[in-house]
Amino acid sequence: MTAVRASLISVIASLAVCAASGCYSPNKVIAPDEVLLLTATPETIAANGFSTSRITAKINPVANRVLTIAFSNAGGTLPSNATRTPDGNGEASVFLTSEAVPKTATVTAEVKEGATVLVSRTVIVTFERASADSVLRLIVTPGEVEADGASSVELRAESNPAAASRMVSFVTTDGSFVRNANPAQLTLNNVAAGADGVARVQLFAPVTPSTALVTATANGFSASQTITFTLAAPDFISLTATPLQISRASENNRTDLTATLTRTIGVVSRNTRVDFSIVNDASGQPFGRFQSITRSDAAGAVTAQFVPGTAAPLGLATITAQVPDKPGVLARIKVNIVN
Repeated sequence: MTAVRASLISVIASLAVCAASGCYSPNKVIAPDEVLLLTATPETIAANGFSTSRITAKINPVANRVLTIAFSNAGGTLPSNATRTPDGNGEASVFLTSEAVPKTATVTAEVKEGATVLVSRTVIVTFERASADSVLRLIVTPGEVEADGASSVELRAESNPAAASRMVSFVTTDGSFVRNANPAQLTLNNVAAGADGVARVQLFAPVTPSTALVTATANGFSASQTITFTLAAPDFISLTATPLQISRASENNRTDLTATLTRTIGVVSRNTRVDFSIVNDASGQPFGRFQSITRSDAAGAVTAQFVPGTAAPLGLATITAQVPDKPGVLARIKVNIVN
């Protein structure tokens, strides 16, 4: 792995120099697998206008470099915005949707730093003629909901009404087919399609932001879609401090803070951040320090400790807890600093 990472750093560095001097052409730079690995899963899909292949690019992450992967295609359809930031494993994916006629499509992935293309690679996906009993379309509505544990997405699997089997099975990588299930129910098998050939189910949001890959399978054919679960920010915040009077006589003296986050619908996403600050009421100047700050748990609680320090100004001070993503959601409490 060390050798691979060193190889990637070396290639990126040399390509960057080349690009800066104007000698780089994207059509001439083809990456070896150990630098940029590009795969299509599956490599062959039905030519029905809605089957998809997952295109995955993998690089070895490089510290202190902000890299993106831009996907482009000749044949089929990619999302309108096909530029992705690699995850912690160096992977980024998009879905290529087939056309309604058999053909061969190519997808190119370009690793970029800013506007500079550092390395590229191409993969081929074949659209083969689809048989009538293998056609399946998966529609998700909406494609993006808040990760509040209560919001839901409707999944519609549209299969051929003339198919021998009218049963559809669903699987997801996140969310749950049963609300508040613990553990989450990630599969739902043998859902009967109606007379119109459509099987309908609900997928409930998790409580942590993520992207889910949902797959429907019927008659030996599968179709997939992605659903984005975004941060479910709080609508309200409350703040408590224990004790409310703190002596500045010792650096060990402190008050324990708890900010509780809530929302009108569902629950606040776990790991939501809260920022804490304090000012002396008389001077308006900050002082002391906050430590042991957590992020929100399943109950929406965020905890922290405030240490005034031996040089703290005496008198009343105001502590503020604020959600950075929603500046209007804040709470304040007063503490008294004594000798």
